[in-house]
Amino acid sequence: MRSRFLVVGVALCALALATAGIAVADNNANGTIGGVQVGNTDVTPTVNASAGPVTVDASAPTAVTGSGNNTASNSVGAVQVGGGNTAGKSVGSVQSSPVTSSPSASAGVGGSHVHVTAPTTVGSGGGNSASNSVGTVQVGGGNTSNGSTGAVQIGGTASHPAAHADIAGMMLDAALAAVVAGSGNNATDSIGTAQLGGGNTATGSNGVAQSGGITIGGLVAASTPLGTNTVSTPAGVGSGGGSNTATDSTGAVQVGGGNTASGSAATVQSGPPTATPTVGSSGGGAPSGGSPGTTGGAASVAGGAAATPTRTTAATLGAQATVAKAGTAKASGAPLGANRLLTRVANLGQLPFTGVALWLFAVLGIVLLTAGIRVRAVTRS
Repeated sequence: MRSRFLVVGVALCALALATAGIAVADNNANGTIGGVQVGNTDVTPTVNASAGPVTVDASAPTAVTGSGNNTASNSVGAVQVGGGNTAGKSVGSVQSSPVTSSPSASAGVGGSHVHVTAPTTVGSGGGNSASNSVGTVQVGGGNTSNGSTGAVQIGGTASHPAAHADIAGMMLDAALAAVVAGSGNNATDSIGTAQLGGGNTATGSNGVAQSGGITIGGLVAASTPLGTNTVSTPAGVGSGGGSNTATDSTGAVQVGGGNTASGSAATVQSGPPTATPTVGSSGGGAPSGGSPGTTGGAASVAGGAAATPTRTTAATLGAQATVAKAGTAKASGAPLGANRLLTRVANLGQLPFTGVALWLFAVLGIVLLTAGIRVRAVTRS
């Protein structure tokens, strides 16, 4: 029995190696204790099954790729994946080059089909550097935290999950786009720093949390022989390419880009929130207060009314319908409780798409400040 398990294990290892891409980066771990280094990696696991009219397919191609070599000389507990990672004379460092993954799954039963995708990327290039650091995590490339303690840095992140279904003459689509913009984080000589996205600088700081501009857009569409209804709710915080700076600061929280708090203490900053929801309807009878192809006279469907269903995917986010700003006209006959959805999105008394009050970020800043002071006291002793 044990020999059978051994054979199965060897076969699985051989399959993994056969589907993995060739690592091109060189690894250097001279004088290092407990080092793990893996070059560029590319795998594409797939599954296919069918039984009569039922078919199922799934795949998850994933790659970790970077340019340059991995170096962790004279370090303790270093983990490096991809290429271009440097952690000389560091303790407890985890570094990864940009990561891309495009999982998808499809299922069909007779004439009905469902397809789901979730492409995701983390980072856009560049190397990670954490030399002379303690307890550092860097993902996505372009991150620097030399001489720091307890730094977590993640490059610009984007995810676009989407689902499409063809069932009994109806086509249903749902899509979500979530993006944290920016590239390049710097937390050199800092303690207790968390940075997400890019364009964040916290050199010489204690207890700082920073995030680049955040954008989230959702789309729901339903197409039937009677017409097509869509609801989209794009929202965001801050400018896409803005940067955050909290050099020589203590206990700073910055969200959305375009924030500066150098030499400050206990500061909370956020970029401007935005929300532009849209509702669209085409085909069928004329809704109250409007003509065919409109919703309440406040929305116009691109291309006019469509009597036949058309497939709507994430690529058409916000392109199928335009609507006046919320509050200028009341959309009657909006599908699936859209009026209540628009009311919630337009209420900006709280951070959009989170509902979290700003005072919670102030509490987070105080917690990070306390943790940074305690870590510094321990390291000095």
